[in-house]
Amino acid sequence: MSKETKAAAAPEPEVVAEIKQSLNEFCARLSVTVKRPELIGAFHHSERTNGHLEDTEAEFMARFSSFRNKPV
Repeated sequence: MSKETKAAAAPEPEVVAEIKQSLNEFCARLSVTVKRPELIGAFHHSERTNGHLEDTEAEFMARFSSFRNKPV
């Protein structure tokens, strides 16, 4: 078999869209690894105020990292 035939015969990997989750679910899971409930509560309030009630874990985590490193 030539390389072109092998490439054509190989199945393409399935692309799976990341599942959205609620803000409450993200914060509950975050509390397993982050032991600062006041920080999680402040992040929850900030997200809810900005209307981010549902998003992917990656998007929530990116915003949480930014929120955590924001100077007070």
